Amino acid sequence: MAHAVNIAENIERLEEYPADIIDSARTAPGIVCALLKNRMQHELKVLLETTMEAERDQQIQALRYERGVIERQDYRNGYRKRNLGTTYGTVELRVPRGRQALDFSVFEIYRRRWHDLDSLLLESHIGGLSCRVAGERIAGILGSKCSATTVAGLKKQFEQQLQSFKNAPLKDDYVALVIDGMFLRIRQCGSTKRPVVAVLGILPEGEVQLLNIRVCYSENSTEVEGMLRNVKERGVHGVNLKVITMDGDKGLEAAALAVYGNVRIQDCVFHKINRLHANAVGKKRGRRMMQEASAAFEDKNPRSCRRKIRRFCEKWRDSEPQSIACFEKRLERCFEVNALPSELRSKAATTGLCENLFKQLRCRIKRIGAFETPSAVELFVFAIVCQKKWIGIPGRSNGAPLLDSFTHFS
Repeated sequence: MAHAVNIAENIERLEEYPADIIDSARTAPGIVCALLKNRMQHELKVLLETTMEAERDQQIQALRYERGVIERQDYRNGYRKRNLGTTYGTVELRVPRGRQALDFSVFEIYRRRWHDLDSLLLESHIGGLSCRVAGERIAGILGSKCSATTVAGLKKQFEQQLQSFKNAPLKDDYVALVIDGMFLRIRQCGSTKRPVVAVLGILPEGEVQLLNIRVCYSENSTEVEGMLRNVKERGVHGVNLKVITMDGDKGLEAAALAVYGNVRIQDCVFHKINRLHANAVGKKRGRRMMQEASAAFEDKNPRSCRRKIRRFCEKWRDSEPQSIACFEKRLERCFEVNALPSELRSKAATTGLCENLFKQLRCRIKRIGAFETPSAVELFVFAIVCQKKWIGIPGRSNGAPLLDSFTHFS
């Protein structure tokens, strides 16, 4: 057999390789991916079948061909074939049988898909794909067929989780609330934009949780007051509540004071700084004013911060009187957050926590377009919060799967 010799300098031995290996063409990436997928499916099949064999022996309490066992609970009864949809594709398994029903930890009875595959289908649908397209594209890539009815069933179960969240009891441990809204277009509502309002709570240890979400008819005090009363009836009575942060909207303020009359209102510092540029005559000066005001608010010492803000106002009062006059209106409300511990002030000083959620909505609208119904907006926001680690759902661990169980049955 012919060999190719690889000679390198300063070595004491030669390495020989078969000529067919050196002269062979590079394998196409598509073939490599297919071979890798098949190998992973095979390894997964062997692992699952080995696990089920061990679990059958444990439940029967007798090994194969073992006779005269007093503790025997059952007898083997062959195998049956069963397909299991996974993130590696569909795997055909030989499921051990007994004369009585056996339980396996690999999957529960009648279930045909892994939890991860269900979550992937649900995420694709909530992200903008229709039930039919989500079943065809996502499941088609993974080698598992899913109908539109299957995806709709997953969505229905997740909607039940959303309704349970809206009525779940809450603990009265929150020290601050953050309320904000965003207007967006919904196809069902025609050309009229509807506001989606979110209520977030901040715990003493710094954890942020979503307390309520609703697509309102308008950002007036009546509907937002109803949302806050729902939060209060579920357990947040405001015993430890220090501040409620909002962007200065009068409707939100009236709603908050109607429900939590003894709590101080914190105006969003970010909106206050942005209005400097909006009200400035010279836009270049407006940008400089925003930078200086932002640097002044970053001072963690309350007294030093207020001194810097006064100096800032005196500096720009002559060149931008209108902008400074608007800035000084209700300026004292930007310092209500000082009632909180220093490590929590940055989270409650602005409505940035809500803006992070609304940023996800804007990205989705930019890619897919308008939402179909108001419930689709609430479901999308709820799904985002379930998957994020910086914000959570009361009573649910951060980053937990969207679905707690399988929903597709044979």
